[in-house]
Amino acid sequence: MNITILVIGKNKDEYISLAENEYLKRLSGFCSLKIEFVSTSKYTTNQSVDKIKELEGKAVLGKLPEQCYIIALDEGGKEFTSRDFASHLNKLLVSQNKPLYFLIGGPYGFSQEIKNRADELLSLSQLTFTHQMVRIILLEQLYRGFTILKGKKYHY
Repeated sequence: MNITILVIGKNKDEYISLAENEYLKRLSGFCSLKIEFVSTSKYTTNQSVDKIKELEGKAVLGKLPEQCYIIALDEGGKEFTSRDFASHLNKLLVSQNKPLYFLIGGPYGFSQEIKNRADELLSLSQLTFTHQMVRIILLEQLYRGFTILKGKKYHY
């Protein structure tokens, strides 16, 4: 299965890049995974939060293929244990015959249009994380999920 993590904004921190690269390398043995970025260069500080979310939403929609399964990360989404997430991931791998897209929003989250377009909403925690840290947490949970499914020693 092809998995894409679509992220609003570029990474600015080297430690994030190092962690991303480590998990991308680890995940390469389980799936085809890539991270794509949606530019936010057109926004100004004068714009309202709703306007920024609207512009980001349109940019995200422009990057999505017509046929894909979309999981948007959102604080109001469903939460899983790591084992339950692995099981859910397995069901998606078996049942979906189209690319899987995880969407990570910017600091303000997603527009309602994106939430409506998503096949499901996922919350990684009730805690709040920066959108850059969420990338690492999602990559780690994907890796953990695949190791659980394959019976590898990582999750105890």
